[in-house]
Amino acid sequence: MRTLDLAVAWFIEHCEHHRKLSIHTLKAYRRDLKHFNEFASKSLAESSVEKIDRQFVQNWLASMGMIKPRTVRRRLATLKSLFSSLERHGHIATNPLAGLRSEVKIGNRLPRTVARNTVKLLLRAPRRQITNTVTGDRRKVQETALIETLFSTGIRVSEAVAIDLSNIDLDRSVISIRGKGNREREVPIVCDAFRDALAQHMKERQNNGREEDAPLFVNRRGNRMSDQSVRIILRRYSKKIGVQQITPHMLRHTVATLLLEDGVDLRHIQRLLGHSSITTTTIYVHVSERSQRLVLARRHPRNKMDI
Repeated sequence: MRTLDLAVAWFIEHCEHHRKLSIHTLKAYRRDLKHFNEFASKSLAESSVEKIDRQFVQNWLASMGMIKPRTVRRRLATLKSLFSSLERHGHIATNPLAGLRSEVKIGNRLPRTVARNTVKLLLRAPRRQITNTVTGDRRKVQETALIETLFSTGIRVSEAVAIDLSNIDLDRSVISIRGKGNREREVPIVCDAFRDALAQHMKERQNNGREEDAPLFVNRRGNRMSDQSVRIILRRYSKKIGVQQITPHMLRHTVATLLLEDGVDLRHIQRLLGHSSITTTTIYVHVSERSQRLVLARRHPRNKMDI
């Protein structure tokens, strides 16, 4: 596999059909490797895999001077994944990028969350819609269930739109979720309001003769709802309740932060969110520490002693 083009084509096919990575990950891999390929075609007379070494990759990283640090780190991680796979499957003798680390520093950006009262307004908003048609009633029921799902489970928007009717077991009160890396997990249904909204929407879907493997959330044409459609729905309700735009990921961050602040063990939150490593989940500890500081500053007895 001499050329970079062939190596990239093999890698994408391998990730799609053997590693079963999500379409979002595949899209990011294609974009990152396209950037590297364009750099290589300008810098090398022949875009050969054998000609790529650490110094060449360092030059590539240095060429991205004005790019966000997270993007640079992600691009390097993608390239390292490519070469690791090539070596693992015998397409190259040695991996020139083994152990290579990026010197780009990334600050700890805390996740954006939504105030508890704002979440209440958001959860109420679809329920209080006034509808005059059967179609409007169905949309109201679905959007109520959708927003409840995002907040009550903390799942990613891509995971939410991928849910089929067959993934939900109301008798056991669980939803089977296929997350990143094609990993499956069961998310418990522990909120009565969420369960009721979900059951009502499922009944509506099943009454319309839908098969068990039909998608839970659909667009107006009856096809599976897209990530973007979910964001548009949240944007509409954000405007309706008079707040800045709320995103699906903000709801995910919010439920994780509130659970931690209420004393839930970090490993329970890790399992709920589908993080492969608890290190990823620890970002919410920083959010909780910030909340602790605000609470203490506001309520500490020393601040109420006028001396």
